Amino acid sequence: MKTILKTMLAVIAVIALSAASNLAALKVAEQTLARNRNSLLAFTIPVAALGFMLFMVGILVMLYEKGTPMSHAEVEEQYRTTQNMRAAPYVARWSAYRIYGKTEGRQFHEELRIRDFKLAWQSGAWRQDAIWRARFTVFGGALMMIFGGLATAAVVSPIAFSLVCAAFLIYSAVRLIGALWHA
Repeated sequence: MKTILKTMLAVIAVIALSAASNLAALKVAEQTLARNRNSLLAFTIPVAALGFMLFMVGILVMLYEKGTPMSHAEVEEQYRTTQNMRAAPYVARWSAYRIYGKTEGRQFHEELRIRDFKLAWQSGAWRQDAIWRARFTVFGGALMMIFGGLATAAVVSPIAFSLVCAAFLIYSAVRLIGALWHA
């Protein structure tokens, strides 16, 4: 029931934003955004691209340094789970994908709380420890990628969707700051 209510509220908000796009203040904001679109895109696209590169390089470095080799059965299981992402649960349990020949793979996983990041930042562990530098690179790259991508979407979209993207950016930043504050 709550999910249906939230969905209805979101639909009403989108309709209200679409109707409100005829307001004079929003038309002025859209014209200002259109005038400065190229200079804004010259900033937001590189931020998103740099964030993607930092994220991927950080993941690859951590995979190379901390990763463990996967067995043939683990590679088959990983392939099976990626192939069954949209399958029904009973199909996913009973399916089997066999890979014939040589397989290679590396895996790693770790779980970190935001509190761990906060303590590593406060203690200065990120300056001395290469693992913490890699973790902060991945986290910073992911933030740059997400925020840069949303900002790019806000710049190239109509004003109603730009307002939704801007609201989501503000909401995300406030929630992240709140999580760091209370960690």
